[in-house]
Amino acid sequence: MTEFYEEKPVQIVVNGRAAITLMTHAKDPRALVFGALFTERVVENMADIESVVADETQVSVVTKNPYTILLSRKTVLAGCGGASSFLDSGKLGAVAEKTPVSDAAVSSAKEAVPDSAWFSGGLFLSDGTLLYLAEDISSQNVLDQLIGSALRDSVDTAETFAVLKGNCVVETMRKAVIAKIPVFAVCGAVTAAAKKTADEAGLRLV
Repeated sequence: MTEFYEEKPVQIVVNGRAAITLMTHAKDPRALVFGALFTERVVENMADIESVVADETQVSVVTKNPYTILLSRKTVLAGCGGASSFLDSGKLGAVAEKTPVSDAAVSSAKEAVPDSAWFSGGLFLSDGTLLYLAEDISSQNVLDQLIGSALRDSVDTAETFAVLKGNCVVETMRKAVIAKIPVFAVCGAVTAAAKKTADEAGLRLV
């Protein structure tokens, strides 16, 4: 019989307002929430967050600016799976590879990321040192988990590279560009829109 993954809704509440509902496989959704708030441009770093209260179905975030959700540069609406306005790639900014990442480091990193029936990924320092692993039911969630972990630990994602095992869509690439991840290794198919977003931002897709 086919093994079924757990898929549960986690609602993100910002300053008392329901912002996004994400479907996820993550046991601890906090890194996912931090990453989602960053890539939705609701917060820029952990210093913007006053408090976090989490349970199995909801993560409530209070920001230092009580009007943050209204002032964010990307519209965030409530709804299952989330609903948000799309930023064209010209508004995402440029990505620069500050520290060169070798082909050997990328190859080794790919081996360090476990295969998944769904999506898995890892975030690595430029020299190939593993920082975080993530697995989830979508590539977007995987990137948000990795970015959120880095945000939580004050890791500069501009000095890292990411590996994704699974197919990559434009929304996933958008998140990588916003986080200024300069090198992205995708072990799977990449949509034309995702490739265009990477090319226009200067992100090296391998």
